[in-house]
Amino acid sequence: MKVFFNKKYILDGLLIVFSVLFALFINNIAETIKKNNKKKIAIENIRKEIIGNLEILENCSVYHVEVRKTINSIIKGENDSLKEKLLSKTHLELGLLTGGKPVLSSIISKTAWETAKTTGIISEFGFLRTKKLTEVYALQDMLMDKTLLKLLDYLYDPHAHDMANIDSTLIQLQLRFRELAGQEDMLIGLCQDALEEM
Repeated sequence: MKVFFNKKYILDGLLIVFSVLFALFINNIAETIKKNNKKKIAIENIRKEIIGNLEILENCSVYHVEVRKTINSIIKGENDSLKEKLLSKTHLELGLLTGGKPVLSSIISKTAWETAKTTGIISEFGFLRTKKLTEVYALQDMLMDKTLLKLLDYLYDPHAHDMANIDSTLIQLQLRFRELAGQEDMLIGLCQDALEEM
């Protein structure tokens, strides 16, 4: 049995196949552009977040080093007048050690990073960039959620406010502020590396 193909049907079939492939191609290009725009926005938001966090960290680091130096001077016996002021109180007056400032005046953020992870756009960043950003935010979490909280927990411990134990309290505070300042310095370096990568 002979089957006769009409040239018109063949041409129509080829046009349909071409149209579908062309539509898929255009759709793929549109999706790629959309994904690249989301990636650019996410990277820019993270970059701005890190710049803001870096400014906070640099200020906090200088301040925490000064607090540690003040505590060191008391421990070494170089600041007896301040130790006398501390001992004249019924409890540990942290403001005397910090110059009346709070331990942390600003909170470092991770909103842009969490948003990028939640939306899944982080998978488009590339391995090295993702690695550097992960290091930044992992140390940031450790600093905020562990080191700083342990310091604050110690400050709320009744033992820290027993003025008979002022020397051990000062040593504990010295160690905790040293750890805090050390992590801040390390985080500053990681932030600067991440910004260079971005």
